Amino acid sequence: MSAKEKANNKKKRLFGDVERVVKDALRAYLVEQCQHRIGQAAAKIEAYNQKYECDYHNFKQSVQSDEDFLIKIEAQTSLWEEDAMEWEYWVEEKQTWQDRRETIPQSYYL
Repeated sequence: MSAKEKANNKKKRLFGDVERVVKDALRAYLVEQCQHRIGQAAAKIEAYNQKYECDYHNFKQSVQSDEDFLIKIEAQTSLWEEDAMEWEYWVEEKQTWQDRRETIPQSYYL
């Protein structure tokens, strides 16, 4: 084994496989970013869940089919339609980031 190969082996023992370290760090960063976005969306969704005392699916269904619910919501706030659009956005955003997180490989090192 040449001196250069010995030096490279020593570096690998000390620092690990550089490519693997970089890929693992990248994976951790991507997962962290996804988790941050999911948490951000979940907080917005939870605020609407509390405001309207139900989840988005039930809210949407009740607005379309329950006249008493709609009257109650309209009396509560005139901006409920804007809230509904933003609420839907956050539900979709959360799902998008969950899907992205699932596409991140467990490990880049094969």
